[in-house]
Amino acid sequence: MGELTQDLRAQRDAWDEANERHRGNPLRSVVSVDDLNTMYIDGSQKRLVSRAVRLEPHFTVLDYGCGVGRWTLWFAPEVHRVVGVDLSPKMVEAARQMAGKAGIQNAEHHTIEGMPFPFEDDAFDLVNAVWVLRYIIDDDELARTVEEICRVVRPGGHVTFIEMIAKKEPEFKEHEGVFTGAAVYRRLEQYRSLFEGCGMMMKMSAVSSASPLYWLYALIRDTAKRRSLPDPFSPLAPSIVSASLAAESLTATPMRLLADRGLIRCRHRFLCLQKPGGDRTRS
Repeated sequence: MGELTQDLRAQRDAWDEANERHRGNPLRSVVSVDDLNTMYIDGSQKRLVSRAVRLEPHFTVLDYGCGVGRWTLWFAPEVHRVVGVDLSPKMVEAARQMAGKAGIQNAEHHTIEGMPFPFEDDAFDLVNAVWVLRYIIDDDELARTVEEICRVVRPGGHVTFIEMIAKKEPEFKEHEGVFTGAAVYRRLEQYRSLFEGCGMMMKMSAVSSASPLYWLYALIRDTAKRRSLPDPFSPLAPSIVSASLAAESLTATPMRLLADRGLIRCRHRFLCLQKPGGDRTRS
């Protein structure tokens, strides 16, 4: 494999720092420092993947940009083997520790540096990449990464992908609030074009983490906090998360249609793509 570019070394250092800062609660380093937001976002994302791809006991899964292992540990009980890779050695170590504490033996975590990926062609039934590609700043590097993702997924296999997107032109972020690394929010069409240019076929497109119920509650909660007022719905917060997740099967399509027409802003977008060939009887 080649060496990391300067941009990727900077990202590695930023993720190492995030892991150190949230050592006592690793999910805060990869989702949100607000634990309730993390509960909702994590649940919403995993429901989308479950809808798009039926996990099979014989599957081998690659989690690209595994962070602290929130996806690898979720996949592991459902599949034969899951491999998580990440730039950050400290994130990878945290993922290994979480897997050990959970008694999971079919998940492995590795630090990856540069390209090509250290895997054979068609090695995985599913490649999962959630909140990863926006941290690849250089467009050429992004294109090569997508090519590698598509190379290692088997014919008939899937790529699941969630990312923050730009509505119009790409948006460069020097940092994302508490995370000190840079990011580029790109248009959904750019990502789709890259994957389809590698021969992948679109299977499903959806908005993620877009429950009007949950974000209305979050708005009320955050407004009350800014004004030093008590949260009137605090005792109901876990139930609001559960209800929001349960209702997403009803709200997802209207929210996507409204977002596609520019009537609302939903930055979190999900794509499931399939590689032609193989046994495609599974949907």
